[in-house]
Amino acid sequence: MSAANGSNLGARLSQMELWPAWARWGALTVAYGLLAASFWLMIRDGQLMKLLGLAVFAVGLPFLVYLGRAVGRERCRAADRRYVREFMPAMLVYMVVMLYAWPLQKGMAPGALKTALVLSPMLPIGWVIVACIRHVLASDELERRQHLEAIAISASVVGVVSMALGFLGAAKIFVLDGTFVLLFVYPALCLVYGAVRGYLVWRARRE
Repeated sequence: MSAANGSNLGARLSQMELWPAWARWGALTVAYGLLAASFWLMIRDGQLMKLLGLAVFAVGLPFLVYLGRAVGRERCRAADRRYVREFMPAMLVYMVVMLYAWPLQKGMAPGALKTALVLSPMLPIGWVIVACIRHVLASDELERRQHLEAIAISASVVGVVSMALGFLGAAKIFVLDGTFVLLFVYPALCLVYGAVRGYLVWRARRE
């Protein structure tokens, strides 16, 4: 085998989608572990722990995105790399705002400045939504259909659960803080959407 062929083979084997299944799943487990560790560090006392948590988060999140495709033996495309470049800074800004800026509103008097500070996390969230929309628009026809079906199902599930909680709350059977419920609507949509789309991708590969 020539040196050029050996170099090309080494480059191909360095791509995660070409790794053996045990290595891909093992790396995915490590990535989830890094993400969990980053959240644990960020809720600890001390600025150094929070900064370390942000650093671990910055390493673990893009690793997780790439591995998500590698586990399915899918090559990471230019659109996926662009999504990471847009999504990653937005999530880091969101974490910084929630850790350092948002808590400042607790000691502020009501007014325009406090309102702006309270709503400041919506800026990086809007950035994330734009990145997600651009990623979906860059997908092929099958992937767009999977995104659409996952969004429709997740909206229906979260809507029905929200209505059920509303009925239970109105009857004083199971009462939740309305602020708490509103804060978790969007994360719930994202979680259900991710699970449904994962199932749709798995089903499409089996057909």
